[in-house]
Amino acid sequence: MTLITFGQVFIVCLLGAMSPGPSMAVVIHNAIFKGRYNGILTSIGHGLGIAIYATFAVLGLGLIIETNIIIFNSLKILSIIFLIFIGMKSILNKEKLNLEKKDIKEKTISFLQGLSISILNPKILVWFIAIYSQFMSINNELIFNIYLVLIAGIVDAFWYIFLTLAVTTASALTFFQTKILLIKKIQGFLFVAIGLALLADLFQ
Repeated sequence: MTLITFGQVFIVCLLGAMSPGPSMAVVIHNAIFKGRYNGILTSIGHGLGIAIYATFAVLGLGLIIETNIIIFNSLKILSIIFLIFIGMKSILNKEKLNLEKKDIKEKTISFLQGLSISILNPKILVWFIAIYSQFMSINNELIFNIYLVLIAGIVDAFWYIFLTLAVTTASALTFFQTKILLIKKIQGFLFVAIGLALLADLFQ
């Protein structure tokens, strides 16, 4: 494989990570309301989920999930429940901004939320199957297949870590402090709206 091919995979993974969606909303939510450290852990968890789906695509397991309507729709339903739950929790939560929740339980929850929002979104797997099919070949060297997995997870995690750092600057947090309850409600309604939109899509 040429350096051009390696570069193409990197760019494709970066563009995929940058696409707005539920994942971005969850990472930004945790970064703002739980602090920078928890936002980073959410990003790492999400990157791990992406790497897992990239592995499925490389091994050909993704097609099994994509063509099994029960598994595919079950993941969608769990994702919808997860988003609506976070949304309602945000709408009803009236706590002030906690800039750094560092207890072990909170760190674990943040990491698992990042992992969950990626794993519970089967469209990510479909995306990898479609995109990675352009780079897959029986003649691929093992090192290239490993690269396909690692670059997907690493690029994704670093993109969301960058977003976390951007929304947790001193000036950004000062703004969030003054508008905290309004922002929580807006984010909450957005989560619920995304969940309901996915639910409507499920029945089309």
